[in-house]
Amino acid sequence: MADEVKNEELKGNQFEGKEDYVKDVFEEIAEYYDKMNGIMSIGMVNGWHKFMFKKAGDITGAKVCDVGTGTGEIAFMAAERVGVDGEVIGVDLTPGMLRIAEKKMETLTLPKKVDFRQGDALDMEFEDNTFDLVTSGYMLRNVTNIQKAVDEMYRVLKPGAMVIVAELSKPKNPIVRLGHKIYLSLVIPRMGRRYDKGKKIDGKQAAYDWLTSSLEGFPCRDEMVSIFKKAGFSDARFYSKSMGAVNIYVGTKPSQ
Repeated sequence: MADEVKNEELKGNQFEGKEDYVKDVFEEIAEYYDKMNGIMSIGMVNGWHKFMFKKAGDITGAKVCDVGTGTGEIAFMAAERVGVDGEVIGVDLTPGMLRIAEKKMETLTLPKKVDFRQGDALDMEFEDNTFDLVTSGYMLRNVTNIQKAVDEMYRVLKPGAMVIVAELSKPKNPIVRLGHKIYLSLVIPRMGRRYDKGKKIDGKQAAYDWLTSSLEGFPCRDEMVSIFKKAGFSDARFYSKSMGAVNIYVGTKPSQ
């Protein structure tokens, strides 16, 4: 009965103790996060990231912040594109994910190393109008205040600069949505058991149960675009990928 109550608390995207729980989830799965991402996305995750940078255009020499950088995959793509005259800072709440990112960077040949820092997406250490581009992947489901996270992205961007965010979504097509729901609720947790062993985190759900249930109550498509517009991105829009399983949100901070 106690477990039922604890799991009931996790229904919906927000709940008491979410920040600590999410941090502990990602500490737990850091070592196999990349492998499971590849499995869960059926190998499409790299293509989603390439699409993000296609939308970014030429960022040679740019200063980029990757928020919720995790193991650094998007940050590394940015570093390759900004070149030796650019700068990429990757921010994440979870030390374990950043340790993996640092290890991975040792195996890469980049024009310049990514500056990985532990930090809170809701209260970043940077001055206003600092970055030429802000990116983020699959983080917004995990924050305690989505609007505040998007507001922070807006704040640290220079006028005229762009934000590009990838997030999971629920497909609109009812048939595709049904298959997607079965995949998320049954297939992924079973695959995840190979790694998370069904171990409850902080007495709540196992890691890969959370990573699938986190979509419940999570805004997507036009609802998410409204959040970006409220932050100040008047041209905010989204691009659906993989039959609507992922959305790429794009917006530009107006020039002053």
